[in-house]
Amino acid sequence: MKKSMKLVVFVLCVALCVGIFSCASGGGGKASGELGTGYPVTGEYGVFFDHDPPNNGNSTAEISAAEETIEGETATVYTIKGNVTTQYIYGFAGWGVDPDEETSERFKKATGFSFKVLGDGKRYAIKYKTKECEADYCYYEYGFNTEPGKAVTIEVPMKLFMQPSWGQWKRLNQESVTGVEFQTHENWRKSPTDNPFEVKFWDFKVHL
Repeated sequence: MKKSMKLVVFVLCVALCVGIFSCASGGGGKASGELGTGYPVTGEYGVFFDHDPPNNGNSTAEISAAEETIEGETATVYTIKGNVTTQYIYGFAGWGVDPDEETSERFKKATGFSFKVLGDGKRYAIKYKTKECEADYCYYEYGFNTEPGKAVTIEVPMKLFMQPSWGQWKRLNQESVTGVEFQTHENWRKSPTDNPFEVKFWDFKVHL
């Protein structure tokens, strides 16, 4: 009887570990049915990159907005393009939104986020920024892949956001959220001077 009990416990532990690993690994971000009602993320969209002190890098990024029809859907689409270098060793670039007051409050109560992206085959990350993580910039994040020339919908429940292993762990406190942004992923930063990227992004929603 004792041996049988040990076997059952072992099997349950393995199943739990597999489930946790699957959630943490990052990918398409599909989680149909896990998100609540979606509300458009409204505010002023912009880009950022590593040129400010103390980084002093020379990566670049620019953003433009236009009405476009992609795979039969017409929407305001943001095109973000640039180049990531390693003049700053951890070179990066990205985009985000300075949310209006209503959206900021929704960020605090979010059950997750969704958005559509037409990419270049590269990997990016959505970051959920909180005050507790500002000291080392080890924000909670979720990595997602894009497919060249193909529009995909990404859905990310809050439970899939994880901190990178290199930083100091902090409990996720949604009440202290300061913003949500997107950033190039370091896994394709291969050249010291030439890592171009271009992605189209639209239909960004916060779910409650």
